[in-house]
Amino acid sequence: MLGTTTNMLRLTARTAYTKQQQQKVLIRRFHLTRPVQNETPAQINWQEFFQLRKQRRLWERLAALPCSMLAVFASLPINPQTTLFGVDPIVILGGATMFCGVMGFAVGPSVGRVWYKIGNRRLAQTLDQKEAESDPSFSSVNNPLPDFYGEKINSLQGYRKWLRKQREHERKGTFKLGASKK
Repeated sequence: MLGTTTNMLRLTARTAYTKQQQQKVLIRRFHLTRPVQNETPAQINWQEFFQLRKQRRLWERLAALPCSMLAVFASLPINPQTTLFGVDPIVILGGATMFCGVMGFAVGPSVGRVWYKIGNRRLAQTLDQKEAESDPSFSSVNNPLPDFYGEKINSLQGYRKWLRKQREHERKGTFKLGASKK
């Protein structure tokens, strides 16, 4: 009788343990599968917006340096004893180095933007949202918006000046003012 009760106790303890493990698995599954709430990014004022945008541009410019250096060092070495197309290899090597540096400098801002977004996820999200709010839509191929993306804005006064230019451009486009008559 004693053996059967201990076996029963072991069996109930084992089933209780497995039920507890199943509950943990269900809880883990619930945490993994529950819908992520759409968190609205914090609203920022215009001063913070310009400061964040300036910081992002700094990241983009600083990323251009290592990208250009990486592009130069990734270029293939040239044998200095042989001429290429009848030209001294030092000239070819110098031109290739400059070309790779320029290409790295051109790719650097894209890499910097990605680094900025990875490093500052929430700030980048609010920055993108604020930029989407001020997206100009009255543009044409013949009459592009001056400073279309507003990249030269560094202050609130600069933003107001940019808005005045945008409104003037919109007014000219809407009412066809200043259009040449044929």
